[in-house]
Amino acid sequence: MMRTRQGDGSALPEIGPWAPLWRVVMGTEHHGTRYDIDVDLWDPAERVRLYRDGRQHWVQASPARFVLEDGSRIEVAYSTLGLKRAHLVTAEDEQRMLEPAPGTGERWRADLDRDRPGVSRLIALLSWTVLVIAALVELPQLVEQIAGWTELFAFTSPVSAPAWVNAVLTIGGVLAGIERALRLRYNALIDD
Repeated sequence: MMRTRQGDGSALPEIGPWAPLWRVVMGTEHHGTRYDIDVDLWDPAERVRLYRDGRQHWVQASPARFVLEDGSRIEVAYSTLGLKRAHLVTAEDEQRMLEPAPGTGERWRADLDRDRPGVSRLIALLSWTVLVIAALVELPQLVEQIAGWTELFAFTSPVSAPAWVNAVLTIGGVLAGIERALRLRYNALIDD
């Protein structure tokens, strides 16, 4: 993990119309100071930038843990599809999730959950269902492929789906994973 490095003092960039496709910005107020994290999901160095009152204060690789002046810390970790965790942990070990910034995909998803909870729950259920079905159909086929390449073991998949079904499940699985990331729902078994 990269050590914490001092930020360059630059201003927190505006969130453009296409930025939600690759960028996450979340923040919180803490003891009269505004803290924001900025993550570029396409950054190969997996850097998390911490802004204090709108100016870049620290930079660290994910998973990042920024210790604040009062002993509290901001913890951020992300995966390929989005954030796994973005929390303020106080010195008393109380945890509070950071708030998504306006204009981000995470904010859009949080607003949908607040304004249309029924629709939000339906989308969440569909995304979970798609991920589980994709795993149940595609994992046995993958194990069969690996078994065919090696001579370590023999395995025949109980499921044999046509290529177009596998393609649809793969695309659906990626979209479902993104939806879960927008809600900061992460489970290592189905989201990695």
